[in-house]
Amino acid sequence: MRTKTLVCAAALIAAGVASSMAQSNVFSLNVVGYVNTKLVGGGAYNMVANPLNNSNNNITNIFQNVPDGSSIFRWDPTVSDFQSTTYTYAAGAHVWDNGSGNFSGFILNPGEGIFFINNGGSDITNTFVGDVIQGSYTNSLVGGGSYNGIGSSAPLGGSFTNSIAGLAAADGDTVDRWDVVAQDLDGNTPTYDAVHAVWSSDAIVAPGEGFFYIRNGGNVQWIRNFTVQ
Repeated sequence: MRTKTLVCAAALIAAGVASSMAQSNVFSLNVVGYVNTKLVGGGAYNMVANPLNNSNNNITNIFQNVPDGSSIFRWDPTVSDFQSTTYTYAAGAHVWDNGSGNFSGFILNPGEGIFFINNGGSDITNTFVGDVIQGSYTNSLVGGGSYNGIGSSAPLGGSFTNSIAGLAAADGDTVDRWDVVAQDLDGNTPTYDAVHAVWSSDAIVAPGEGFFYIRNGGNVQWIRNFTVQ
């Protein structure tokens, strides 16, 4: 996330609406930003997540100018496996085909993790554009040891605990990052110790990166409150 750009964008928006806010009852202020996320090519699986809220969160709008034949696999936490539908990109028509003649794509909610395959050979950079979600935002996680594909619903990187802020961890919950180079889980699985309220290890994630949260406890509503200061 380009922090300076985000701050400048907020300043420009504030300057542009200051006079109108003074003469109206509108007191909200959107902060617009962008996140550049590298997608490795050559048929590699990349685990990504939507870190911003666009006015149109459909994959047709979020993933533009990607190589022809690229694919998206959506994760189903209720069975801890991919959904049966694969979405394949037709660059000429700029549509995602689900294999059944349906080109409507699907809504990728902020904080939802998916797998993206760039079959174009070379690495590309996808740019997510949209509003930074401020205030309360909720994602539902499935418990009982289920793998949930998630990511930060705010454009934050660093320790994975930044990404899962507001999530009430249960004893034995774990986190698994996807290693795009090895095309496998990275082997570092931070585990939550509820007695001491600590994670066993750290893991660094980038803005726009998806990862697995294995919920050992029951189903939970992950309510995040985030505000740009």
